[in-house]
Amino acid sequence: MRLTRDLDLEARPLIRAALATLALGGMVALGSRGGRWLDPALLGYLLATLFACFGVAYRYFSWIERPATRMYFRHTVRTLLSRKVLAALPRMALLTLDQIFLQRFIEKRSLKRWGAHALLAWGCMLGFAVTLPLVFGWIRFTSEGLDATRYQTWLFGFPAGSFPLDSLVAFISFHVLDLAAVMVIAGCVLSLVRRGGDEGDAATQRFDLDLAPLVLLIAVSVTGLLLTASEKWLQGRNFGTLAFLHELTVILLLLGLPFGKLFHIVQRPAQVGATIYKAEGEAEGRRACKGCGTPFIRANQHRDLVALWKELDLDGARHGTQGGGGVHHLDLCPRCKRRLVAKAQGVRLHGAFDPFATVPVYAEPIPDPTSMKA
Repeated sequence: MRLTRDLDLEARPLIRAALATLALGGMVALGSRGGRWLDPALLGYLLATLFACFGVAYRYFSWIERPATRMYFRHTVRTLLSRKVLAALPRMALLTLDQIFLQRFIEKRSLKRWGAHALLAWGCMLGFAVTLPLVFGWIRFTSEGLDATRYQTWLFGFPAGSFPLDSLVAFISFHVLDLAAVMVIAGCVLSLVRRGGDEGDAATQRFDLDLAPLVLLIAVSVTGLLLTASEKWLQGRNFGTLAFLHELTVILLLLGLPFGKLFHIVQRPAQVGATIYKAEGEAEGRRACKGCGTPFIRANQHRDLVALWKELDLDGARHGTQGGGGVHHLDLCPRCKRRLVAKAQGVRLHGAFDPFATVPVYAEPIPDPTSMKA
């Protein structure tokens, strides 16, 4: 169902994205006590965040509308709503730690790549964890006492403790974004160095998809650090100009979040559900190929693929006999499928290429998968 052909917008993801944005707006209004605690200086960040929420939600809902993605998504939701969730919670916690926080799946590719990605991810997560509650008015700080030597923390309108301005807590609270900025800059520099030294990446990378996000992240981090430098060592010189530049770079980053490579930040948690799905399939067992007898596909994946093929009107691929019988394409392993491709090429070439006629002396005879019984 299309809303318009020109924009190619899908109606259901569009409605769901609008509802998600309205829900976030309601949470902002509720947490900021009707907007009373919203900081006017952060209004531009708030509007850009709401736009980013709409764009990210629309793209995410469009993504899970795809038949294959929807298959994994529904299975994850069923697991979370069933009794299996209690048994799956420990594994989900470990997978979240491994896949999202430690990100060891990148470590397997190279240590340099993992270091760059980890610094970027941890810096961005730390930055968003601090700035979003401040922008939404969920957290605020007020000075306490006549001498203003203590800060009072408010969480959703309720007092959440206070701390003296010369304490370690105050130092960490006021400089946690500086730490996040340093981590992001280090991660971006490592990424750029690695990309410059990798001929494969250098040949295939695009500025808008691969380099622009890194440039924006560096710009956001550098302007944020300059704000601290202006306040600490320059007596506030050019603070207004630097604040405008920082806000501009953050807004550009948020506006590009739904459309660029940074969208995988939102997609990555879905890998936890996919891993649970694969583990359940391995526990159930693998189905054997009907051509060679080799176990090759998880049982739950095979069932879902059969249903998916029916949904896509692909449930007609059978080999071996006429009239709809024979071996289904999904019941053959990749090796047997390659044999079928070779056999079809031999038929089209009128016997000039027949892999089933002769084989090298060092190879085993190649059976014809279509000769096997279903």
